[in-house]
Amino acid sequence: METNRRGLFNKKWIVAFLVYVGLVALCCIALYVVPSVIGMFERTYIAEHGKIDVADEVSGFIVRDERVYVAGQKSHIDRRVESGTLVKAGTKVVELTPKDPEEPDEEEEAEAAEKTADSKDKTGTSKDKTADSKDKTGTSKDKTADDSKKDDKTASDKKDEKKSEKADDKKTEESEEEDKTGFLGKYSGIMKDLGDTYSVTESGSTRTAGFVCYNVDGAEARLSTKAIESLNRDDLKDLTGRKTVKTPSKSCGKDYPIYKIVRNKKWYLVYYLSKEEAAKYAAGDIVYIEVNDENVPVTVRDVSEAGKNMRITLTCKTFFDGFLDMRTFDTKVTVESAEGLVLEDGSIVEAPDGKRGVFVVNKLGQHVFTPVKTKADDGTKCVVYSDIYVDEGGNYVETIGTYDEIIAEPSDEDIASLKKGKSDKK
Repeated sequence: METNRRGLFNKKWIVAFLVYVGLVALCCIALYVVPSVIGMFERTYIAEHGKIDVADEVSGFIVRDERVYVAGQKSHIDRRVESGTLVKAGTKVVELTPKDPEEPDEEEEAEAAEKTADSKDKTGTSKDKTADSKDKTGTSKDKTADDSKKDDKTASDKKDEKKSEKADDKKTEESEEEDKTGFLGKYSGIMKDLGDTYSVTESGSTRTAGFVCYNVDGAEARLSTKAIESLNRDDLKDLTGRKTVKTPSKSCGKDYPIYKIVRNKKWYLVYYLSKEEAAKYAAGDIVYIEVNDENVPVTVRDVSEAGKNMRITLTCKTFFDGFLDMRTFDTKVTVESAEGLVLEDGSIVEAPDGKRGVFVVNKLGQHVFTPVKTKADDGTKCVVYSDIYVDEGGNYVETIGTYDEIIAEPSDEDIASLKKGKSDKK
């Protein structure tokens, strides 16, 4: 009897032990296996420290203020200031020594010689063509005996002679017109574009302060900060694409451009972006342009519509090597740049109270909504504060930390839990 009782007692302990082991196993499964299985259907990532630059690679048009100075008389030139030097008003940039009016100008002689050589080449070619034409005519006459055909050719030759005479008369008129304006050679087109916007100097001194430059292109008159509003994209392409001509360095004729002054004040960089790309710009914002591997702060002057695109105008006062020779500028414009914890934009949701945040997976596998504050966003990823930040009301808010596990795409159930006022999902 006693033996039976002991047997039953031992069986109860064994059963109790087995039940205990089973419960422990179930707890382990609930804590470790189930979350792992559920996690197989959820994509997560780890929040790590990084940097994001919100930037655009642009090709912009430079708009600045310049003044061209021309010689008041035929002169020998002695440059006193190197190109790129910043000078004050009244500085003698070049020494101009008047020349004898009858003394030939080196620039004129060189161009005249070049034109004569070109003319001879063209004349020689023309003579060859005339000789060939005569040979062909002679051959044709030998082969043709019809008098009526000869008469037709003679009439045709007379017509050609009249056309030739008219062309020669036109060239003579054009030549006389050039002579009226004086011999400006390769500078004639440039001076015509400048109109009356240049300054005449007989001493070689400048009346404006700025940087000295020894090349001109004729765009100086229109490509100015005052005219910025009236210049459209086609105007900017035309004006910034003109060929640059060096000013004479030894001698010059009357009204020859001898140097120009680039004003030492604000200049503009104008470029065009799609409306989507331009959405991150606002007038008054400080952005950065890359100059010689350095980021230079500039101000957004204006953001305006230009057809299907948007026109961005930046204003800057920084001058750099090579700037005086540029009309266009390829650079990287950084709108935002920040360091912090990098998150995917798709993992951020907004709670009913307006707070934006992410769901963090805790040690128990629960999804805990945690508010975040963005520093910079490139449209795909963003950088947020870590550990703690200050909200708009001046309150300290606990946020995510380094190596937190973030739900990449919160489920409908996660988002629904926010509407019910819950902060986690078991």
